[in-house]
Amino acid sequence: MTKKELREQYKQRKPEMGVYKIVDTKNNQTYLGKSKDFKATRNSLFFRLSVGALANYPELQKDYNEVGESCIQFEILEKLDQIEGLDNYKEELDALLQITLSDHEEAKEMLP
Repeated sequence: MTKKELREQYKQRKPEMGVYKIVDTKNNQTYLGKSKDFKATRNSLFFRLSVGALANYPELQKDYNEVGESCIQFEILEKLDQIEGLDNYKEELDALLQITLSDHEEAKEMLP
């Protein structure tokens, strides 16, 4: 496959998006966040944890440093379907996150 074909294939992909949950099993803390691409968000989260760069969530970083990846669970809660002709899903993701947060009162919001 040529670079041009790979680039076009990447542009045409439709990543899964919606609301995810992170659970720190060491202290039973739950975080909810929104994502335009679950796979990229998960990879980014675990990379940032692995290099000690999750400064906004010191408890989560501390537990990861002490226990490792096994204490952090990443779970997809709600998926948002792609809408033909819509390129920006910010409002839809914001609304879905707020609805999901109201159903999970114990959870903290995970900011990007």
